Amino acid sequence: MAASNVLNIPIYGKPIELNDQGIYYAKNRKTGGVNNVFHLAYEDDEWYLYQLKNTGKNGEMGWVILADNGDYPLKSITTEEIKRCFDKPEYAEPKGAWQAMRNSRYGFGKFTPIQAEEEASYAMILFSGAEMLVPLLILKAEDDSLQSLVESAS
Repeated sequence: MAASNVLNIPIYGKPIELNDQGIYYAKNRKTGGVNNVFHLAYEDDEWYLYQLKNTGKNGEMGWVILADNGDYPLKSITTEEIKRCFDKPEYAEPKGAWQAMRNSRYGFGKFTPIQAEEEASYAMILFSGAEMLVPLLILKAEDDSLQSLVESAS
């Protein structure tokens, strides 16, 4: 039996908007430390996803675009594709709506919970062909220390 947490109501799920661009990070569940840092950017009418990585030059960090074979911009995922990816028992709770975009290998998702008082959440998503791998929960950076780290790597 399919899960029923994916609502096929286009007006319900909040779209990915310009104010969603910014710095995101993944936390290590055991240590609470920052594992990965991502940058969702809207440039020249296209969305791009970058990851902060060690460049190998004296320990310097730099942004690397997340793409495969030159397929850089992220494109919106159709409602049917979202339903195929997320209508599974492991995504049954919490209930809400997903909006997502992807290139051939990487994606960015925004989850709007059905409970209006709850905040939207975000995910970095890996794809293997048409199959979605387990999404990585990411948090939007609001504090100045992460922002300054990012600016120094730019």
